[in-house]
Amino acid sequence: MKHLDQELGERPERSTKQAGLRRERWVVLGVVGVLLGAVAVPQTFVRRGKNAPAQKPPPPQPTEAWEFRGVSLQLHAYDAGVPFEKYLDEIAKTGANAVSFSLAAYQENCASSSLFIEMRKSPSPRRLEGLIRRAHGHGMKVLLMPIILLENPGTGEWRGKIKPQQPEAWWEDYENYILFYAKIAERTGTEVLVIGSELVSLTDEVDHWRGLIRKVRKVYSGRITYSSNWDHYFNVIWWRDLDMIGMTSYYDLVGEDKPTLEVLRNAWKPIKKDILALQRKFDRPILFTEVGWPSQVGCAKQPWNYYGSTTPDPAAQATCFKAFFDTWAGEKAVAGVLVWEWRNHEGVTGGPKDTSYFPGGKPAMEVIRERFLSRGRPAGDNPTTTRQQTPP
Repeated sequence: MKHLDQELGERPERSTKQAGLRRERWVVLGVVGVLLGAVAVPQTFVRRGKNAPAQKPPPPQPTEAWEFRGVSLQLHAYDAGVPFEKYLDEIAKTGANAVSFSLAAYQENCASSSLFIEMRKSPSPRRLEGLIRRAHGHGMKVLLMPIILLENPGTGEWRGKIKPQQPEAWWEDYENYILFYAKIAERTGTEVLVIGSELVSLTDEVDHWRGLIRKVRKVYSGRITYSSNWDHYFNVIWWRDLDMIGMTSYYDLVGEDKPTLEVLRNAWKPIKKDILALQRKFDRPILFTEVGWPSQVGCAKQPWNYYGSTTPDPAAQATCFKAFFDTWAGEKAVAGVLVWEWRNHEGVTGGPKDTSYFPGGKPAMEVIRERFLSRGRPAGDNPTTTRQQTPP
């Protein structure tokens, strides 16, 4: 989604930056294998001409309908005091059978040609691997989703507008970044790797994407997808190179502050038609990589705008989730749904006065739990489960 924290230079876990702090980057991607203890040196990127024919991709790995019913957790801190393990345990109680870990690399602005990982804002590889093992111990599948954030965005800039001044240098860094996490994903048995998120302006760099996908498949044996922006999935022409079609769901559904369930269901009908047409064209299942609405007035109109209102509206959030699940219930073309998002710091407590995406302590949580346990079936069709579910 279009992350407003980049436009406003504000993130919950970040303090105001000083120029000196920018010089204290602990890890530059050119040496990420050494400084973070990676087991392999980043590979040299093989360039291909823009007119070179695409190689036939391998057949997609089997994916069950509604296989992934999960929640996203941002891992944007190194501090051991941030209780990611506790948050993961909370997610395991929601009825989720999967968790998506969001990790970040940074660049200065949209024109920058280099990426870097800051240890102050990223868990160590050892801790990340421990979180993956902990999720597997809960019986959950794991998805890793490395994203890009901007440190000093210009007006209106976000990662969907990245246009590096030196494209080849940028792509070399980006490859190293994705391959670093691909190797962690392989040695931990991570089920899915997301090789990019909402890089709208770079979507047509087809040769670079296909080159990256081939390299990832050499070091990672799990499934691969890409998280396209909700209004740009139809511009990705390389879906067949992946195992799933990944997309966010921040559609501008209606202009009303308090739309009814029926109004929202009707708004989803043409969207669903278009998505399924794309799915049939590329013959890959759909994975909704981010599904969420902030618990505030007007969330159905601009769900990506979590600064849109300061007035809580947990009922509207729940209605949006109901409409989404009603629209896609029983659809065999859907590989899964990942709810955006769980809390990423202790200050996010949930409940009726909270305006964030976090569904904890709100009516939306009951909707999500019921639909997760229904395994993608229509509401009320809840198979017997032996797993004890308790609200967070």
